[in-house]
Amino acid sequence: STAHKIRTKMSAEDLYIFFLLGIERILYGCWYIYPNYFKFQVRMGAFGENIKNEPLFWKSAMTLGKYIKVIQFSVVTYDLLYRCNISHPLDVEPKRLIAGIALVLIGQVLNVAVFKALGGVGVYYGHEFGYPVKRVSCFPYNASWISDPQYWGVVFTIWGIYLTLGASMFTVPVVETFWYVSSMKFIEHQRGRDIARKLMGDDPAKYSHK
Repeated sequence: STAHKIRTKMSAEDLYIFFLLGIERILYGCWYIYPNYFKFQVRMGAFGENIKNEPLFWKSAMTLGKYIKVIQFSVVTYDLLYRCNISHPLDVEPKRLIAGIALVLIGQVLNVAVFKALGGVGVYYGHEFGYPVKRVSCFPYNASWISDPQYWGVVFTIWGIYLTLGASMFTVPVVETFWYVSSMKFIEHQRGRDIARKLMGDDPAKYSHK
């Protein structure tokens, strides 16, 4: 059963996967909680010369986000090829295949719609970095059935891929769900920002570099 395919004990490899998949969410959380400090580090060259010389901070964030996606995709690919037993989609049980394809399609529609609605500047925390970002009321932000559509889009897509390929275990989808829900409900939420700044200090304006 599916329950038996989700490991109850984490191996050392599982812990590496947990950490690697968490890098993205922690980085995004830092942009949300400490945008001024991130801008300061960019101009100090902490992320390399190319990012240092990029005049727009949201584009610096976008570049880092692309690097992190390489890690995310690599972990998923490694898990599917070397840790899971997978099948050709035509050999997968029909109901499972249909569910998987549906989740991938829904996830990608949500992700594309988010980028179309917000643009790169909105997706990569332009508002937090001090750039004008208009509030939008178009799809998917006018859909009452889903909050945080970009993040749920990623979660749906990953679960859909594993279902479509008939994966023998779901450790990575479970870990990704944990990190993305943690982001939605805490790391990139006002409650998380309040707690982080209370424990570690505010995001002083002296770090704000134009």
